[in-house]
Amino acid sequence: MRYTDIHKQKKIATLRKAGSGKAKILSLLAVIFITVVVFYFFRNRIIQAFNPISIVGGNTKINIKQTDGRTNILLLGSDKRNIGAESGRNTLTDTILVASIGNVDNDVVLISLPRDLWVKNYTLENGYPYSSKVNEVYTNAGIEELKKQMEVVLGIPIHYYSMVTFDLFENVINILGGVEVNVEKPFTDYSYPIEGKESDLCGKSKEEADKIINEAVEQGLNLEIVAFNNFPCRYETLKFAEGAQTMDGNTALKYARSRHGDNGEGDDFARSKRQQNVIMAIKSKALSLETLINPTKLKDLYDQYAQNVDTDIDLSSIQSFYTLSQKLDFEKVVSIVIDNGNDADKGGLLYHPTDSTLYNGAYVLVPQSGDYSQIHAYVQKYLFGDN
Repeated sequence: MRYTDIHKQKKIATLRKAGSGKAKILSLLAVIFITVVVFYFFRNRIIQAFNPISIVGGNTKINIKQTDGRTNILLLGSDKRNIGAESGRNTLTDTILVASIGNVDNDVVLISLPRDLWVKNYTLENGYPYSSKVNEVYTNAGIEELKKQMEVVLGIPIHYYSMVTFDLFENVINILGGVEVNVEKPFTDYSYPIEGKESDLCGKSKEEADKIINEAVEQGLNLEIVAFNNFPCRYETLKFAEGAQTMDGNTALKYARSRHGDNGEGDDFARSKRQQNVIMAIKSKALSLETLINPTKLKDLYDQYAQNVDTDIDLSSIQSFYTLSQKLDFEKVVSIVIDNGNDADKGGLLYHPTDSTLYNGAYVLVPQSGDYSQIHAYVQKYLFGDN
């Protein structure tokens, strides 16, 4: 596939450089593990010379797939365990974004899509058409169909994919011995979901629970709020004090993912800021010379890569990506978010239908224009427009 033919805009809207925290978590993990894999296979030369960047980066020829000078990688985040070779495929991909890398301009644009985007008439493995939220496509139809749907939605070719689990995020921090995070604002989250209790009935019978959910669906209520009010045992309370502190993997993950904090920490912007703080702490420690010349940590990190990353990027391409990454300034990555915000110039191209009966009672987002043409134009002005 080539890019959708959209006439270039003469001037791009102001770039949002703060970006999506989830996007930066995945992009950072990708960079870390590209680095880890390369260093793992070149570790003997690294230890001997004590100059890892020059040895691995060097002048290695960059040989990766691209279209019109850009390489697009679908990055997926899930809570699924043991994801190798799509094993089980019983998970939702709740973090979905595309990293578009300019092989000439050495720029990176991260395009984040909401998990609630409604995708119509994609093809199941049995050949039948189906419609659902985009975060269900992988489970229902596999990675190739999800790549195809991303091409349809965004109007750009997808060259590679990489799926990581949040186990990876947690385990990497533990291998590194924890990370130092500065909590800028103290907060309490009274409704953080407890892993493994997503379906706990909290003392109610199955019939009672089904009745609660069915009535909520019929009334078009927010199922997340309904669940919190009726099944409180599924949630725990988190508290974070202000100031610098060392966090282990579990604590850092909760800090980064909390969605309902008080003291102004309950919106996506605040969460993105917290996630930025965590990932910069990970980056500083994981890519330090102390880590990169430590064979034990390198092996442990590589083992995490093998267990928690599913990708079609082969070893030769990984080395090319690493070489390319040395030219990129990750402090200036541009992030765009396609959402249901009020400002179309900042990605607010979706809306939530008030009548959810056509969507099985689920909270969904659909294109304001009725198709993906506005999304195509918005994406392309960031990839190819004049800065």
